[in-house]
Amino acid sequence: MTTLDGGGHDPQVQAALDEWRRIFLHRDWDALSTILADGVTYHTPADAFPLRGKQTVVASLQQSFDLFETFGYARDFVGEGGHVLEFCGIVGGTAFTGVDIIRLDDAGKVTELFVLIRPMSAMMPRRETDAR
Repeated sequence: MTTLDGGGHDPQVQAALDEWRRIFLHRDWDALSTILADGVTYHTPADAFPLRGKQTVVASLQQSFDLFETFGYARDFVGEGGHVLEFCGIVGGTAFTGVDIIRLDDAGKVTELFVLIRPMSAMMPRRETDAR
């Protein structure tokens, strides 16, 4: 595996991951569908079952990002079976960290996305009794 220094892996993979980061850092939702495979599968931390298809995945990710006060990528790990991008941010005043686990096809399109976030409570709506 390789980290953000960019050395040691396929230029097509690096280009796909660079574009992924750019899209999310700039919230360029129109561009997101261009790097997703038609049958993309998204394993979201909020749903028990995966979401499928470009439009569904874009809508779900856009909705999540509407909640984030800040968001950034810290580092990445690239391997034969998939690629991991570590991220962090703030939502509702609570800091969170997580990872995107991404699988690409031969054309550099995202075929599968797993998102893991901690603490999960940062993503949950707060009740008035929790604020005490």
